[in-house]
Amino acid sequence: MSIPPFSIFSAVSELFVTALVFYVVRRNWTRRPFPFGVFLVGVLFEACVNVLYMANRAAQASSGAEHVSTGLKVFYALHGMLSLLAYLVFVILGVIAYLEQRAGRFFFRAHPVLTWSFLALWTVSIVSGETVFVVRYLL
Repeated sequence: MSIPPFSIFSAVSELFVTALVFYVVRRNWTRRPFPFGVFLVGVLFEACVNVLYMANRAAQASSGAEHVSTGLKVFYALHGMLSLLAYLVFVILGVIAYLEQRAGRFFFRAHPVLTWSFLALWTVSIVSGETVFVVRYLL
């Protein structure tokens, strides 16, 4: 089976978006100016490319066009929901961090439990997505 180019692009781009997420959090954590432009590019890219990709793959899986076992469908669905949740949390926390910094406060630094919980959620989402790619196309 050949790997669809959009699947390769999405799997690789997720790694870059993850680096961007960690960069945004780290900048705020270390009391440096919030990189709003970088944040905005990441949020828009994630919405336009990777969320669209997951929606497209979910539609294909549910159509029955490809044979996918029930267990994998459940795993794919859980990954999709987790990824969407992680994305929405990033958008919300990023906007709050930006607004807080404008008031002279560093949100991620001030809320370490929330910050580390979010980063763990994001990491699990990315690892599960890369696992989906490997299971689907490389095994």
